[in-house]
Amino acid sequence: MRVAKPLSEQTKSWDAVYRELQRQIIAGQLRPRERLVEDEIIERTGATRHAVRRAFDELERVGLVLRQPNRGVQVRDYSITEVEELYEIRECLEMRAATHFDRAASPELVAQLTDIATRHREASREQRYAEVFSLNNVFHEVLYRAAGNQQLADAILHYTFATHPIRTRAFPSEELREIAIGEHFAMIEAISRGAGDELASIIRTHIQGPKDFYLKATYIQGAL
Repeated sequence: MRVAKPLSEQTKSWDAVYRELQRQIIAGQLRPRERLVEDEIIERTGATRHAVRRAFDELERVGLVLRQPNRGVQVRDYSITEVEELYEIRECLEMRAATHFDRAASPELVAQLTDIATRHREASREQRYAEVFSLNNVFHEVLYRAAGNQQLADAILHYTFATHPIRTRAFPSEELREIAIGEHFAMIEAISRGAGDELASIIRTHIQGPKDFYLKATYIQGAL
């Protein structure tokens, strides 16, 4: 059996560099406001400068890092006010989408979401955070696309990306991951019955937990 070499032992493609940096951010090894130094990553990974910059581009695209003039690339963070404003918008958009589920969802949609939620649960319990990140995004995009308003779904996707650094901060918490798993399956149950009001209530709770965790972890000394 071929054994993959560690990241530092092989010349890396941009995708490999991106996935490793993504994993470190999600796992909390790279903290909010921490700088990502290009030369250090090149030396550590053996990747080309082009590959590292392309990895930075992808991290910026999904909202995990921020480029600032004269400060380079750093792990993204938000002020308390920014967090509250972003989540007010998310709540408005996502609860509006929930009102579209006023009829029982198709068996095909229920089966698709159940498959994604099941794989997300497995990844979460095995602490495969990059897969948790990806499958969580897929679950919510499939759900909101099914609401039928594609402009609304696009807006939700935009603000989901904007809050990635906030949501992923909670991934190492087993308790919050288990709560999220249960809420995913509760959402599926709600749409299978056309219970839009119930879905909206679950969504409100679902997005609140990671937000509260981020605020405590980032701004309340000794809370965690």
